[in-house]
Amino acid sequence: MNPTDYKARSGASGGALPMLLGRDVAGVVEAAGSGVENFAPGDEVMSYLPRFGESGGEGYAEFVSVPAEFVSRKPAGLSFAEAAAVPLVSLTAYECVVMKARAGAGDSAFVAGGSGGVGTMAIQILRHLGADPIVTTAGSDQSAAYIHERLGVPDENIIRYAGLSLDALESRIVEANGGRLPRLTFDLVGKDMKKLCMRAVDYFGHVVSCAPEPGAPIDEFFHSQKGPLFPKSASFHSVFLRAPVRGGGRPYWGAYRDALDTLRGWLEAGAIAPPMVAELGPMTAESIARAHAMLEGGHTQGKLVLTVG
Repeated sequence: MNPTDYKARSGASGGALPMLLGRDVAGVVEAAGSGVENFAPGDEVMSYLPRFGESGGEGYAEFVSVPAEFVSRKPAGLSFAEAAAVPLVSLTAYECVVMKARAGAGDSAFVAGGSGGVGTMAIQILRHLGADPIVTTAGSDQSAAYIHERLGVPDENIIRYAGLSLDALESRIVEANGGRLPRLTFDLVGKDMKKLCMRAVDYFGHVVSCAPEPGAPIDEFFHSQKGPLFPKSASFHSVFLRAPVRGGGRPYWGAYRDALDTLRGWLEAGAIAPPMVAELGPMTAESIARAHAMLEGGHTQGKLVLTVG
């Protein structure tokens, strides 16, 4: 289950459900279409379901049909529940960290939203690639404990943002980064955190955001002279995971396959771990409603998973 599920539902007229929702699944291949060479019936797989046209992803179902480019084998050692929690958040984190920021050994990084699903994977990928130090935010002691214990971020690099101004937060980031602005900043939250990421990025650095800002005046973020990026010759990268599906077409889809296969290799090698999973039982109308209510509350850590069949 993902926040995109309830947002798609809420965006429908009257909150009705006009489509099947669900962007992440793991299961067993029932059949493979003609021309599919890498998968056969009986294979255990995980898949990202990217919403074609008016589709909601179609994961809330007993069966789903999906192009092979969005499928990878289930990582050895992971349960189906763990594998089902991997694709969307991990692909988003991979695009942020690897494809856009091009993070590498010794890069300093600030992640706004470290305890969320994407943040959980982004911090792990950054650490695997050798980024250091990694600084992040937490909204509560519970989130801070999760980031420290689950992701290995030192407690002094976890900034409790409640009640702090942007000036104070920027100062804390610089302090945690040894007195310098971080080279890479990742906005996984939006609004004030996007402003913070732009303010806190170093000269020649990179800001990466997967959080759109509907209706925000462009001058606030991107004014060529007064904005925060131009004076530092820093770059901004947007991440919209579904963009190549929405407008690019099949020539772009191989990037999903390559990223999923890379992530699977890292998971199997133990370089990264799957998100923490809370299994809510069989998929029913009641369990879906419960999961959506939990996601809308905004205080879940890791991923919520339902089983089918």
